[in-house]
Amino acid sequence: MAKRSHNEKSDKPHPLVGVWVNGDEWATEVEYVVSALAQGFGARAIDRYDGEEAELYDVTWDGQVLSFATHWRSTGRFVKCRLKHQGSFRVSSG
Repeated sequence: MAKRSHNEKSDKPHPLVGVWVNGDEWATEVEYVVSALAQGFGARAIDRYDGEEAELYDVTWDGQVLSFATHWRSTGRFVKCRLKHQGSFRVSSG
């Protein structure tokens, strides 16, 4: 069987595509929205508590980990994020 090229369109979305939230009720209220683009991935970070959307920088995909930096204007906080697919309906962050 021939290996599918990364340039070919797949009917099935990449496992990272979707909306991700922390499963711990006492943790952050940030929601990460990952979308597939023609050249990699797009991402958004939204504070579910007040609806603020962070500015995202340096979105990169190394083949296993999606990395990006967020800047929250309201607090001036700058956070580096990494998402890695860990199986059905799970990603690790760091």
